[in-house]
Amino acid sequence: KQWYQRRVRGDIRGYSDVVINRLKELQMVCDSFFWSENMPLNQILADITRDGVLYAVVLTEASAHEKSINIHVLQGRNPKDFRDVPLADGLDLLERDFNKAQTARSQVPGFL
Repeated sequence: KQWYQRRVRGDIRGYSDVVINRLKELQMVCDSFFWSENMPLNQILADITRDGVLYAVVLTEASAHEKSINIHVLQGRNPKDFRDVPLADGLDLLERDFNKAQTARSQVPGFL
């Protein structure tokens, strides 16, 4: 499973580690980095989408406090984002969306 994890501003390392561990429990590949305020989030999302990343999770100090995540679904014709989703609900959403996308891809002739 392909995944992209993103940490932003402030000291939210502990919560970021919790999120990464939960994603790994779902057998998702994770990466993390700190976002520079000099680059707009839209540009970063565009760049990682071109790299084939399917999802991005953006964590903020507020999401760490609320135990929520901000999800960006980067695949498909109409990318979507979900803000302030409780962690457990967000992980369920990601797993369902990924499985749905994999099922759709497997029905395309020649797709392995």
